[in-house]
Amino acid sequence: MGKHTTKNPKTKRSHNNVLTQPTYWGDKNIPMSIELLQYDSMHLEVKNISLQSSLKDSIDDSRVNWFRVSGISDAALVNRICREFGLHGFDVKDLLADQQVVKIVAYDDVTFLLMSAFYIDNKTADIDDMQIAFIFGRNFIVSFQEALIPIFDEVKTNIEENNIMIRQNHADFLLYILLDTVNQSNVNTVMSVEDRLAEIEDELIIRNNSVDILQFLHRCRVDYMHIKRSVTSLREEYTNLLHNTNNLIDKANIIYYNDFDDRMRTILGDLASFHESITSLLDLYYNNNNLKMNEIIKRLTIVSTIFIPLTFLVGVWGMNFDYMPETKWKYGYAFSWFILILIASLTYLWMRKRKWF
Repeated sequence: MGKHTTKNPKTKRSHNNVLTQPTYWGDKNIPMSIELLQYDSMHLEVKNISLQSSLKDSIDDSRVNWFRVSGISDAALVNRICREFGLHGFDVKDLLADQQVVKIVAYDDVTFLLMSAFYIDNKTADIDDMQIAFIFGRNFIVSFQEALIPIFDEVKTNIEENNIMIRQNHADFLLYILLDTVNQSNVNTVMSVEDRLAEIEDELIIRNNSVDILQFLHRCRVDYMHIKRSVTSLREEYTNLLHNTNNLIDKANIIYYNDFDDRMRTILGDLASFHESITSLLDLYYNNNNLKMNEIIKRLTIVSTIFIPLTFLVGVWGMNFDYMPETKWKYGYAFSWFILILIASLTYLWMRKRKWF
């Protein structure tokens, strides 16, 4: 997972991080863009927002407003947007950090949600992750995504086609859909890796061990720990959203948020199975290596068993005694070869009979 390496190696973090200006510490330096979807049950308007514009001034109180912010590498601009909606500097710094910070903070007028979304990198075929954040208000949502991954494109399509009655509901229902989309991305990522693990299992069954397989399994184990920590932390923080202290979630929609809690419990179960698969495949890999080593030792033992008596006879006949009849015998050389071949053959047949190989 690429993101778990150290970012910006040429830049050192300040130990007094609380007092420093917000800085982006990630590795996805993509241009920032803001798209606004404004809709109600009858109308939908999609437009791009200037980076210098005030998002609050663009809010239409009669509609649901979804600001899609792609790219968070411009720390100053991210800070300005977050402060515009009353977020604390700690939340901004966590959003711009390169670590998987998961938090849900309820303010008087908005709720801030920060989490990680996991996906398969098309270039490396490895698991990667990105920061996902939401600023949730009475009739608006500001979503931040660190990478240019089309994670929310299907939600946009559903809004345009008015599927699952999105446009008949308020911003709290849209937030549920967005959270479920992030969760589904995590589920799809785990399922994709599990499909790859099934292929690796077939390879290991035929004892096709390779260093690439071992490296992949170790990466999967690291990825499992990151995904589990992220989902577990989100579930622990989720109670802050369910308490609904600022009453931004309509009581009729609480049932959807309870359903999302069940989905998080489900993915934790999937992650447990994922971990068991990784562990069993690692055991199978090491067992295959042990079997290969045992076979090599077995072959060496067979060769040694055949040649030990031969070496003994050659050693005896190689002693420099004056009175050794075999060395003076006319047929001594041929007789020695006969004895050596006979002993080697008998030893071979005896081991075959014992089914040593």
